[in-house]
Amino acid sequence: MTSLQTLVLNSWSTPVSLVSSRRAIVLVASEKAVAMANYENTLVRSSNTVITDKLVAKSTSNWISMPIPSVIRCIHSEYIPKKYVKVLPFSRQNVYIRDAGCCMYCGKKVSLSGFTFDHVIPRSRGGKSCWENIVVSCIRCNGQKGHKSISDYKRALIRQPFAPKLDKAAPAHLVSRLAGEIPHETWVDYIYWNVVLQE
Repeated sequence: MTSLQTLVLNSWSTPVSLVSSRRAIVLVASEKAVAMANYENTLVRSSNTVITDKLVAKSTSNWISMPIPSVIRCIHSEYIPKKYVKVLPFSRQNVYIRDAGCCMYCGKKVSLSGFTFDHVIPRSRGGKSCWENIVVSCIRCNGQKGHKSISDYKRALIRQPFAPKLDKAAPAHLVSRLAGEIPHETWVDYIYWNVVLQE
């Protein structure tokens, strides 16, 4: 069985959780949820070890096939997460996404594993590690800038650092789990982070 994850919506289509595709199939098979979107070219063929006995009994053989849902909506759930956020968590991956994987001094594209981040106001001068003071930097530019202030460095910033805000408030636990990942294309109609990072 695949390890794909499924986005779970409550009955009002608000994103509330992620579950394994196995759990999503059981919820759909037991008619507690409906599939809103499916992963392309994926099918689960299963006996009663995965699908409920009720559904297997309805099938014409000992096996049943169904697409793997990427988004499900729980029919009777009115659960609303308690904590919502409007700013993405500050993390290495999210800084990389915000700066489009480019050095903010020379514009060179850098890899997620091979980039450094630079304190615009150096720590030695009181600079903090926060959204508004950290940028993606290639190793060369970071080494050249060192402990210099931005006014003493030969290159200007391509863009000032900022805290990326979500288009709409989203459940904090989901934002934390998905931060730094590009959501599946079928989730885009239901979630509002990492699609476009706005100033």
